[in-house]
Amino acid sequence: MFAGYRGSMQARIVIVDDRSTNLRVYAQYVAMMGPDFSAKCFHSAVEALKWLETEPADLLIVDYRMPEMTGATFISKFRERTVGAHIPAIIITARQDRECRISALDAGATDFLQSPVSHIEFRDRAILLLGQYQKQQELKQSLASSNRPAIDESESDEGSGKSMLEQIIDTTPILINATDRNGKFLFLNSYQAALFGRDPEQLVGHSLTEILPPDLVEREQRRNSVILETGISIPNYEEKFVSEGIELTFHCNKSPLLNKDNQTIGILTTGLDITARKFAEEHRTHLALHDMLTGLPNRTLLAERMRVAIDECAATGKGAALLLLDLDRFKVINDTRGHQAGDVLLRQVAERLSAALGSNGFAARIGGDEFAIILQNLASHDDVVTSCSKLLARIGEPYSVGGVEQLIGASIGIALIPEDGNSADELLRLADLAMYEAKSAGRNRFCFFSPRMNQVAQLNAGVENDLREALNTDQLFLEYQPIVDIASGDYVGLEALLRWQHPARGRLIPADFIRVANDSGLIGRIGQWVVDKACAQIAEFAADGIILPHVAVNVSPKQFQHGNTSAEILEKVAEYGIAPGKLAIEITEELLLDHSQEVHDQLARLREGGVGISIDDFGTGYSSLQYLRDLPATRLKIDQTFIARIEQSSADRAIISTIAHLAHALNMRVVAEGVENEAQFALLRASGCDEVQGFLLGRPMTVSELRDLFSNGTARFETGVR
Repeated sequence: MFAGYRGSMQARIVIVDDRSTNLRVYAQYVAMMGPDFSAKCFHSAVEALKWLETEPADLLIVDYRMPEMTGATFISKFRERTVGAHIPAIIITARQDRECRISALDAGATDFLQSPVSHIEFRDRAILLLGQYQKQQELKQSLASSNRPAIDESESDEGSGKSMLEQIIDTTPILINATDRNGKFLFLNSYQAALFGRDPEQLVGHSLTEILPPDLVEREQRRNSVILETGISIPNYEEKFVSEGIELTFHCNKSPLLNKDNQTIGILTTGLDITARKFAEEHRTHLALHDMLTGLPNRTLLAERMRVAIDECAATGKGAALLLLDLDRFKVINDTRGHQAGDVLLRQVAERLSAALGSNGFAARIGGDEFAIILQNLASHDDVVTSCSKLLARIGEPYSVGGVEQLIGASIGIALIPEDGNSADELLRLADLAMYEAKSAGRNRFCFFSPRMNQVAQLNAGVENDLREALNTDQLFLEYQPIVDIASGDYVGLEALLRWQHPARGRLIPADFIRVANDSGLIGRIGQWVVDKACAQIAEFAADGIILPHVAVNVSPKQFQHGNTSAEILEKVAEYGIAPGKLAIEITEELLLDHSQEVHDQLARLREGGVGISIDDFGTGYSSLQYLRDLPATRLKIDQTFIARIEQSSADRAIISTIAHLAHALNMRVVAEGVENEAQFALLRASGCDEVQGFLLGRPMTVSELRDLFSNGTARFETGVR
C-alpha cells in the first residue's frame, strides 16, 4: 500500500521534465514522502513513453511545456495504451490560461500543479491521487480473487461453481445490490462487497443500517420508500461512498425488484464508478470560477456570491459589505523584480486575505492587483472597521519574495449592503469610487462610500465629456511662468502651464480636471497637444527673431505607460526645428517609482535628442536615490511645500541645502518652486539653489505678455536682495 494507508507497497512515480533542476527538485519531493515511494526521472518525453511500454508506474508527473511534445500530447499518447493507461497523471505548468488546462484534461490529465510547486502541495496531491488509484486496484483484485475460472452451465448445475450469469455480475466493475422491503440485502455482487471490505455472503441478510453510515442510510431509505410507494424507478443520480478513507462517486439507478406476479418485493440498485470523470468535471468547473494564479474565486463566482449576500440581507435583516481592495506600490515590485516575483507576491496576499477573513468573509481576485471581499453577518459599521483594520495590518506585514523582503500596502473602498445598493454591479461601482477616494487620501487606508462620491463621479463624467469637446474645439491654451537664475537674475527658463477656457465655468487650471484626464485616459491626447503647442510657439517666436529660454512641459507618468512618448516628442522637435536645449520635460517622482528599463531608455533617447529632463515636486514622494542616480535628469525642482516653511523651519532649510548638494553631485541644477517673497529668495540662494520660480519672479503669462517681456532681447528680474 502507499504511505499514509494501511500496508506497505511501493509506489513508483514517473517524472517527465526537460529541465534538470526541476527533475532534481521533484525527485527530492518524492524521497521526502517516505521509503515506500520511488521516482523514475526522464528528460525526454519520447524516452519516457518507450520505458512505460514495458515498465509499470503508479503516478505520472509531467511538465506541460517540453521541446519534444506538450504534457497534454504525452498523456494522450500514454492513454492510447491498453495496459496501465488508467494511472493518474498530474500536469505541472506555469501557464495560467484555461485553454491549456482544458486541453490537458481532454487528453486525460487527472490534476494540475502550478509552478513553482511547494513540497507540501506536491505531497498532498500525489497521496490523494495514489490513494484513489489504490482503492480502484484493490476492488479489481478483490473481484478477481473472489471468482473461479469460467465454467459451463452443466458444471454449475452440479454445484461445482457459480452460474455464468453470477460470474458476469460479480466480475463487472459496477455496484449491484438487491434489498427487500425492510432494507436487508438479498444480494450484492463482489464489487460492492469489496467496498465494505467483506465477502458478499457476509453481508446478505444484514440491513443497510448495519453497514452504511447514517447520512447515507437516510438517503437510501428515502429513495427506497418512494419506489416502494409508487413503483417508479429513480434513474441517474449520484452518490458518494467512502471506503477506507477514499471518497468514490457513483452514477446510480434504482428500480423496483419484482416477483413473478409483478409485485414489488424490494429494490434493485446499480452504480457505475465515475470518480475520475467527476474529478475532471469539478476541475473544469473550478477553472471557470476561480483565478488560476491565486486559486481565489474570480468575477463570475463573486457575482454569484454577491447575489446570495444581497438575498440573505433582505431575508435576515443583517448587514453585509463589499470591499474593493487595490494593492499600493505593487507595480513597482512587478516592474523592478519581474512578473514572476509579482505572481509570488499576489499568491501570498491571497493566502493572507483568506486566513484573515474567516467564515463570514469571502475573497475574490478580480484582476491585476485588485481583490473583492464580501463581509456578512455584520451587526454594525464597527465590524467593517475592525475587519478592514485587520486586513490592512496583515497586508502591511513584510513579504519574502525570492529571499528579499518586500513591503506593500492597500487601499480599500467599502460599499454597504443594503444601505448603498442591492445590485451587484452598482455595489462594485460604488466600492470602486470609495477605493479611489482612499488612494487620493494618501493610500494604505479604507474609505466608506458616500453619496458625495457619487455626485463627484457624475460631475467627473460631465468633465470628461467636456474635456473631449475641448480637445476638438480649441478650448485649451498655454500660459508661461518664468524661471530665474538666482545669481544673475536672468530669465533662464519657462514652464508651460495648461489652461482650459470652459464655455460655462470659465478659466480652469489643471487641478480642476487633471484627475479626470488621468482616469479617463485623455491625458495622452492632452499631453500630445501640450508638446505640439509649446513647440509651435517656440518656433513662432524664433521666426519673429525672439529667442526664448528653454521651455519645460509637464509629462504625465501615464504617457510613458502607453505608447512611445519619447518618439512622439522627438518627432515634434524635428517637425518644428527646435534647437537642442530649448525644450525640456518635467516628470514627477511617481514615474521614478514606476521606473523600468523601458522608461529609462525613453528618457535617455530624449536627452540624446537635446531635450532636457526636470524632476518635479521632488521631496513629496518616495524620493528613491537609486533611481535619481540612474536617470539622465538635468534639473531637480524642490516642491513648494518646503519653500513655504523655509523662513520658520530650520529642518526645511537643512533639507533644501542637502537636496541642493545632492543634485550638484549628480550634475543637476536645483530649481525652487513657489517663491513668494524676498526673504525666501535670500534663504534659497544661501542654501545653494540655482534657479527660482514663483509669484515673486512672475505670475503665469499669456503668449502676448511673453512677447512683450522678451521682445527687447534677454530679460532680467530685478530683486531687492543683495
